[in-house]
Amino acid sequence: MGIWLLMTLSAFAGVAEPQDERKPARQIVLQGILGSKALLLVDGQRQMMSVKDAAKQGVRVLRIAEEQVDVEVDGKRRRLRLGGSRSVTGRYKVRQNAEVIISKNNHGMYSTVGSINGLPVSFLVDTGATSVAMSAQHAKRLAIDFRMTGEPTFVGTASGVSKAYRVTLDKVTVGGITQHNVKAVVIDGNYPMQVLLGMSFLGQLEIQRDGNLMRLKKKF
Repeated sequence: MGIWLLMTLSAFAGVAEPQDERKPARQIVLQGILGSKALLLVDGQRQMMSVKDAAKQGVRVLRIAEEQVDVEVDGKRRRLRLGGSRSVTGRYKVRQNAEVIISKNNHGMYSTVGSINGLPVSFLVDTGATSVAMSAQHAKRLAIDFRMTGEPTFVGTASGVSKAYRVTLDKVTVGGITQHNVKAVVIDGNYPMQVLLGMSFLGQLEIQRDGNLMRLKKKF
């Protein structure tokens, strides 16, 4: 079943300082750039903001550029990159631990942005898919020469059995989690409409569901 997949990923920050001198970390994630507006996830709440907008939840957009946005968070300037995330404390440092937080979209599906081989992709989380799956159109945009390098096969789709090609993706990133040599299938035609994030990526992670949120963690 083709589902629109988008995930949201987040990395948390922390410093070894006395607890009473620090404010709780704030989570700021750049989920997308739509023309002159940026789609931000601010402490779990989505905000569509432009440079002209007043601050919302202590966050103001200063500049929107290709794949990155400069914001002011509680008086501190930060740079956010598409598919990445930041948590802001009194002093900003990034911990090595990474956690992906995915919220449900309006259709009740878990969605976020990420990248394949360094190029931006909209993902739809599908724990029922054995591997990452994409259409031939997606593969062409991502410069994946699946007809030359892929292994021909057949897969079942909503419209029946379709010809497909098994490929290996050099790098798949969702938020702060990156995996290399990820198995995927490219399906001839326009199915699926969005890239499916299947178990060839998700199977390497711890998955927790908490209400409308899905949390992904690296298995260390």
